Amino acid sequence: MRYIITTVWAVIFVEIIGFIGSKLTQMAFNPCESALIGAAFGLLFTAIIPTVAIIKKNDSKNASDVVK
Repeated sequence: MRYIITTVWAVIFVEIIGFIGSKLTQMAFNPCESALIGAAFGLLFTAIIPTVAIIKKNDSKNASDVVK
């Protein structure tokens, strides 16, 4: 489910960025191309970020123990 949600949000964000960028550069906006790029980045990020992220385990140490 996280793949689908992240991909949908990535497509939405890339569509907005592509629209604004096309107006600033006075080029034609292609929504189909933007959707493909957004879907590719969304799937890429959902596959890569969990593998490289540092996952913290529940740590029972206090902050004072870490400072020592």
